[in-house]
Amino acid sequence: MIFLEYKENVIKFVFSSIILIIIMFVLSKMLYTGESNMKYNEVITSKIQFSNENTSVYVEYPRFSKNEDVNKLISDNIYKYVRDFKSVDKIKALDITYKLVYIDKYVNIQYNIENTLNDIKHMNLLIDLSKNDLAYITSLYEEEKLKNEIDSLVQYKYTEDVYNSVINDTVNNFTYIIGKSDLDVYFNNIPGFPNVSISMNPIYHDNDNSKEEKKYIAFTYDDGPSEYTLDILKYLEDSNSSATFFMIGNKMKTNEDIVKLIHNSNSEVGSHGYTHKKLNDISLEELHSELNSTNIIFNEITRENIKLLRPPYGKYNIELLNSSYKIISWNVDTKDWLVKDSDTIVNTVIKNACDGCIVLMHDTYKTTLNATKDLVPILNNFGYEVVSVSKLMEIKNYNNDNASAISYIK
Repeated sequence: MIFLEYKENVIKFVFSSIILIIIMFVLSKMLYTGESNMKYNEVITSKIQFSNENTSVYVEYPRFSKNEDVNKLISDNIYKYVRDFKSVDKIKALDITYKLVYIDKYVNIQYNIENTLNDIKHMNLLIDLSKNDLAYITSLYEEEKLKNEIDSLVQYKYTEDVYNSVINDTVNNFTYIIGKSDLDVYFNNIPGFPNVSISMNPIYHDNDNSKEEKKYIAFTYDDGPSEYTLDILKYLEDSNSSATFFMIGNKMKTNEDIVKLIHNSNSEVGSHGYTHKKLNDISLEELHSELNSTNIIFNEITRENIKLLRPPYGKYNIELLNSSYKIISWNVDTKDWLVKDSDTIVNTVIKNACDGCIVLMHDTYKTTLNATKDLVPILNNFGYEVVSVSKLMEIKNYNNDNASAISYIK
C-alpha cells in the first residue's frame, strides 16, 4: 500500500512538473514574441503630407504599436522639424524617409532628408526601449574612445576652425548614423555640415577588430610613367598597398622597365591613350590609333593586353563604352596637378574618402609622391586598405557591362 501511494505521488509530481514547464515555456514564448514584435514587427509608418503653391512636404516616420510614450518622443521631434520648415517664407520642398537600427535594447531612428532650405542630409533619434525614453550615443559607445576617434579624423580632414568647433562640443550633440561596423558622424550644428566615418562597433558587440568589416579605396595615377613612378610603386609595395597607373602610350615606349615592374607587382597598368588627346573629340580612325598603339606597346612589353582605360580629361563617348575596355572615372579628384601641395592633396582625400571610392592623382609630381606616403598610413588607421581598381572590383564582386564609366564601386 505504501509503495502504491508513493508511486502515485511520484506520478502526480512528475505530471505537475511537466504541466508547469509547458506553462512557463508558453509564457516565455509569448513574452519573447511580444518584445520581438514591439521591436521589429509592430512598427507602422506614419506620414505627413502637405502641399501648396510655396511648400511641399512629404515625411515618413515610425510609430510603435502599444508604445505611446515612444511615439510621443518621435512625433514631438518630427513635428517640430516640420513646423520650423514650414515657417520659412520661401518656396521650398521637404522629403524625409527613415530607417530603424536596433542594438540591444536601443533603437536608432535614422532619417534621410532632402531639404531645399539647407544641406543637412541626416538626422537621428536614439531611444531606449526598456525605459521608453531618449538615449545618448554614449550609452552605446565608450565616450572617450568615440571622442578621440572623432577628434583625430576631424583634425586630418578639416580646417582648424572646424576642428576647434568639434572638440569644444560634446559627442552627444552630433548626428549618428549606425552601420554594420561603422559610424557616420554628422556635425549639423557646424557651418558647412562636416562629417566623418568611424570604424567602431557598439560596446555590446564583440570588439574583436579582426571581425570588423574592412573598407577599401582605390588609388589611380595618370600621365606617367615619370621620374616619381617607381618611388610611388616601391612605397605602395612596402606598405602592402596597390594602385592603378594609367599610362600614356608614348611614355610607356621609353619606360619599358617601369611598365614591366608595375605589371609584375600587386599594382596594374591601364591605358591613358597614346598622346593624351580628348578621345571623344577625334575621328574614329584617330580613336582606334590612340587605343591600339598603346595596347600594342603594352603587349610587346608584357605579352598581355590592357583591360582598363582612363580617357584623358575624363571625356568619353559611346564608341569607348562599346569598346573592349572598362572605362574608369573617379569620384575623388585631388587636383594635385593644380595645387601641387602634399598637405592639400592629403586633406582632399581624407575629407572625401569612402568605401569603394576611386581617387584621381598623377604620378608626375613630387608632391603627389609625398602625399601618397602620408595618405596610406592615415587611411590604414581609419580602417581602409589602398588597392588597385581591379582589386577593388574583385573585392566588391563587381561586374560592369561597359554601359557606363566606373567612378565608384559599392
